Amino acid sequence: MSDYLQLLLWFFLVEILGLIAIPLAGNAGNRLADRGISASKTLGIILVAYFSWIFSYIWGFNRNTILISILVLCILSIILYRKQRIFPKGKALLVNELVFFAGFFFFLLVRMHLPEIYMHEKFMDFAFLNAVIRTSSFPPADPWFAGGFLDFYYYFGYLSVGTLGKLSAVKPTILFNLAVALTFALSFNLFFGIGYNLTHGKIKYGFLTAGAGMLLGNLQGLIEFVSMYVLKVQVARGYYWSSSRVIPFTINEFPYFTFIHGDLHSHMLAIPFQLLVLVFLLNIYLRISENSIFENSLAFMTFSIALGFLFPSNSWDFPVYFSLALFIIFAFYYGHYIRNKNLFGSIAGFSGAVLLVSVFSFLPYLPFYLSFNPQAAGGFDFVVPELRTTIDKFLILFGLFLFLIFSFLVTRLESRRQLGVFVLSVGASALLSSIWSIPLLAVLFPLLALSLFSFLKDLPERSAAGFIFLLIATVAFIALICEIIYLDDPISGDFARMNTVFKFYMHLWIFLAIAASYSYYELHFRFWGGSENRMLLKGTYVKKAWAVVLMLLVISCAFFPVVSTFTRIKDMNAEPTLDGMEYMKELDRGDYNAIQWLQENIEGSPVVLEASKDDSSYRYTSRVSANTGLPTVIGWARHERFWGRNHKEVEKRITDVRSIYSTGNEKRTLELMDKYNVSYVYIGKLERQTYHVKLDKFENETYFEPVYRDTVTIYKLKKGV
Repeated sequence: MSDYLQLLLWFFLVEILGLIAIPLAGNAGNRLADRGISASKTLGIILVAYFSWIFSYIWGFNRNTILISILVLCILSIILYRKQRIFPKGKALLVNELVFFAGFFFFLLVRMHLPEIYMHEKFMDFAFLNAVIRTSSFPPADPWFAGGFLDFYYYFGYLSVGTLGKLSAVKPTILFNLAVALTFALSFNLFFGIGYNLTHGKIKYGFLTAGAGMLLGNLQGLIEFVSMYVLKVQVARGYYWSSSRVIPFTINEFPYFTFIHGDLHSHMLAIPFQLLVLVFLLNIYLRISENSIFENSLAFMTFSIALGFLFPSNSWDFPVYFSLALFIIFAFYYGHYIRNKNLFGSIAGFSGAVLLVSVFSFLPYLPFYLSFNPQAAGGFDFVVPELRTTIDKFLILFGLFLFLIFSFLVTRLESRRQLGVFVLSVGASALLSSIWSIPLLAVLFPLLALSLFSFLKDLPERSAAGFIFLLIATVAFIALICEIIYLDDPISGDFARMNTVFKFYMHLWIFLAIAASYSYYELHFRFWGGSENRMLLKGTYVKKAWAVVLMLLVISCAFFPVVSTFTRIKDMNAEPTLDGMEYMKELDRGDYNAIQWLQENIEGSPVVLEASKDDSSYRYTSRVSANTGLPTVIGWARHERFWGRNHKEVEKRITDVRSIYSTGNEKRTLELMDKYNVSYVYIGKLERQTYHVKLDKFENETYFEPVYRDTVTIYKLKKGV
């Protein structure tokens, strides 16, 4: 029952933060149909996490600091409410609450049947989350490299849920699953809000956008279904995996895969933060008759903090949304010039706005940047022709969305001349794609040209459609960049551009899902529901054929969420629970009891020694540090190397850990433990299997005190030794 009380406390806390943040969200989203209500919960979480982080440099990271942060949020909201009386209409508030409630409890139910914090990279995610909860200052300690810090990693996603977890005292093994469900619900709610606001308050298109963004899969789901269940071909990793590996040697995740896979990675946690920025950018775009891009200085700071939050959450997101913000600001001041015919004033306004947004999306996070020392990236390199994406793979990923988007774009062509130019651009693109060995150029250049043309044409009016055209153009540009260059990281060979495609294709999905949903709205409302007919979609038979193709594509993309959910639950075959560590009771009951003891009795971040090997990544090793957040001498070695740790230092630590367990020399043991500041020695079944553990030295009461004994023994190094 206590698990469910923790669930209710968590849900209540999120609701309270959302309620408090309504005036601030409404102030930054005052031109939207829902007055920013769909963004309030995410905004409340971001602001409390940010204030708690910045105040930690004064008072430390603790519950009192978090409570002070909530108090600051309350004061800002009360002042703003008394000044502007900002509050959404009852209908918008009720609908958004129902959307969030449905999203949260739907995916919580899924997580209860997929609860295990084990396999893949869940140990890594849980280690980072626990490290954030345990820390009293930032950056947090690196749980897998004693003496090091998370100064190489963007940890604000973990901070966003860790702050609420620390305040509510929700058990970390429950918090992990609550965080996945919360992130799903926030994202679902924000997708709904974007669709709702783009269509001026039409609820069904809000649901359409949320469904496209968060629930659909790609066409690989149908292909894999036929392969496994019709042709009876055996697949090594189960049904769901191949939908994220469509383009060879890359990762092509999309939201539902990410959530059903269940790794609490930064790119998952950052999805609602991206959508929050999109909501605020849409509001700026719709401020047609205003002289300033922001309602007031508080709206400006709210936007800047939200935009700046992207880099320390998932740094790949920031350049995309910062660039998008620049285009939105340009669109605003272009409209300002059209209205006022004041070129100098418009240029000055644009330059000033860009400067302010640049400075204030960076300056509030200066302490993070001063300690940030990433070592995994080393510039850029060019994609070799044989590793570029083919058209068929791209269509498997985005075929449904592209079908709707191209249908919408071509209906905007108002003359045969424009249609002829479009056809010529398609032909020229196909020719250039063959000459330059960039297959996607045949699709992406016409998409870029047509969307940019439509965007520029819409600038004086700045309608919701113009915002969509900009998203589509951004997609085409990003996808083309991924075919030309990639970020050079420690992964080499055929997989060299894996992370570049992995990170940027999530943006493609988000933008295309929104654009496709709006495209359907425009096509249905204007061309099917009204009297207007455009070229290429004229005639009853053409429309029926188009509708049949659309229906088949939607059904095909619906296979993945349905089949993957049931097969994942069946394959895991777990007892429904909120506790992500329950699996350990059967896997190793001794570890379960000992780790529970550590969670309940050890405060701060003392170093715990546990087994490690050179091939430890993706294995059961580092289970103590992962499940407690207590740093160990060396955790997953492959990951530490990837993050930029010195390879010889990693090998030395693996050797030293072996020596501490295996040597009979007490002096050598104490020297090595002092070298890494080890306070506790953990000896479980894994340690006994990995090393020839010599226990006599640990039984010497002069130096060690056994603080836990069962099938696992934990020794504490006495103070002063």
